[in-house]
Amino acid sequence: MGNTANLIERQRIDAMYQKLQGIIIRRRRQELNWSQTTLCAGICAVSHLSKIEQGKAEGSPEVLRLLLQRLGVEWRDDPDFCLEASAWFEEWYDRLFSGENIEKLESALAQRQEEFQNSPFFLDWLMLTWLTTGNPPENVKDYVSVMDDRQYNLYLCMTEQFQELLHVSNRSYFLLAAGTRPLWRGDYEKAAICFQRGMDQAYREGSLRILMKCCGNLGTCYSCLNQLEKTRECYAAASRMARSLGRLKDMAIMAYNLATTELQLGLPEDALRHLLEQPWNEAVYFQKLAICYEQLGQKDKSRSALNQALTAPMTVLLDGTPGETEEIRGIFKQICELIRIRLDDANYLKNPEYGNILIACIRSMKKQLPMGFVQFHAGWLEEWYVANRQYHKAHEVLRTFFINRTK
Repeated sequence: MGNTANLIERQRIDAMYQKLQGIIIRRRRQELNWSQTTLCAGICAVSHLSKIEQGKAEGSPEVLRLLLQRLGVEWRDDPDFCLEASAWFEEWYDRLFSGENIEKLESALAQRQEEFQNSPFFLDWLMLTWLTTGNPPENVKDYVSVMDDRQYNLYLCMTEQFQELLHVSNRSYFLLAAGTRPLWRGDYEKAAICFQRGMDQAYREGSLRILMKCCGNLGTCYSCLNQLEKTRECYAAASRMARSLGRLKDMAIMAYNLATTELQLGLPEDALRHLLEQPWNEAVYFQKLAICYEQLGQKDKSRSALNQALTAPMTVLLDGTPGETEEIRGIFKQICELIRIRLDDANYLKNPEYGNILIACIRSMKKQLPMGFVQFHAGWLEEWYVANRQYHKAHEVLRTFFINRTK
């Protein structure tokens, strides 16, 4: 029974490879601007070539070899190469789906392009090259019919067909990807469901890095939903996972997110402790450090941190948003100026300059930056409106940003 099943599976794979060869033959023939008659002369009938190119007929290995040879395609499918290439791709797929660093994959694929492009591993090379470069291949739909399950799942992921993808795969990597789109779109409840499922599945798979990422992203969802205690729990858990995995950058990001949440909860001592435990040479890190010291009444340390915030790099602002742009840098300078005014003027809530900068700053942030970052600073605006008896506007801020807040 087992031998029969293996034979059927082998026949299915061979048929897919032959269909793939048919597509490659057609694409290469069209690139050379050859007619079917020119290509198949002395090899097979035009009608047979047409069926091979359309995947409607299986060509014999010899016919396929001769057609590819005439096109100048040196097809590689010798056993030693296939064994090595299969192991090579399995290792990279395992790294990808477990959330490991795959920064070197793009260059590795480029180095072996000629080998893989003309082999049974062409689609693995194609899909992973798309994944690492972000450049969709031309006419990729032509290959869907000959993709295996793994390749097809990546195709659905890259084309953001997540509803269909999650019907055919429950892999944590795809649940993490599926949650990212609604997160950036502002559908935080839907994103949270994906990330929670991703955490459960990553635990079953033993994919600790994806578990950490899903947990951190779930914290971001709760932050945007103003459920700050849940936010704190997620960021604290993700921070512990990052530390256990020895991922220094993730440790710094999660400590920053945790400290930011604790500032919102009115816990500057805890926030300061977490920031000092994980120093991070980022502008936003020093900005939050300045706020911690401000709230603890240590003005000199706050001013020092503020100066560092204005000169530190801004490679990432929050939640993966690229930070080093002229507009975002301008917004950040306004935020720092607001802190400076508070440090210098005890009556800042009656200072018109403070109010004007704050209103303009929040307006710009809403257009440019993630919701969680805007929410953190929106409390300053509500405080300003209340102090200046603009209660209707204060209520609008509360309704927009804090109506679901739970502590």
